[in-house]
Amino acid sequence: MSSRIRDMINRKTFPYVTVGIIVLNVAYFVILVIGGSPANAGYMLSRGADFAPYVFEKFEVWRLLTSMFMHFSVTHLAANMIYLGILGFTYEKAIGHVKFLVIYMLSGIGAGLVSCAVYQISQDPVVSAGASGALYGLIGMVIYLMYTATKRTGSGRMFGRVGIMLIFMFYSSFRSGKGIDIAAHIGGLVFGILLSIMFLPVRRNKKK
Repeated sequence: MSSRIRDMINRKTFPYVTVGIIVLNVAYFVILVIGGSPANAGYMLSRGADFAPYVFEKFEVWRLLTSMFMHFSVTHLAANMIYLGILGFTYEKAIGHVKFLVIYMLSGIGAGLVSCAVYQISQDPVVSAGASGALYGLIGMVIYLMYTATKRTGSGRMFGRVGIMLIFMFYSSFRSGKGIDIAAHIGGLVFGILLSIMFLPVRRNKKK
């Protein structure tokens, strides 16, 4: 290992949480592929995917966690991991590793809970899995950071490089409801904003 790579890894700013989450998602997908077909809803359900009747009636609440690391296809996995990499490498070092992990995980769990609640009430349960609920939590975090930056400095340009990506994510998610858990996306977004309000207090400029 070269000294340059070693120095980069040893820096406190290296996004360990983001890299770790990506590794876990990829590893779980490989395990799923070895054991069967991730495209099969029944198979995914047997491996920990989200399903309202099982969560509320059988109290298998652990599915809210495991489903965050499961994906139905390589495309599904790749898209989510690319978005996670962009958001993680941009914001993890800015807000801190622990806070980033807490917002990501709790947003994902909250998104799964909202999804189950919506489908349980509508009596139309679906098998759901993916990291998108947690990713929308990070989008909620970015929205909060953009808002607070604008309030504090009068400009939110420092977050402009993420703006196009956010618009694309919203467009690609909501242009078609087919196969997309919109309830989880909205739930993750709301949880991300609320968690950011709790864990990322606004720093006000002090006048001397």
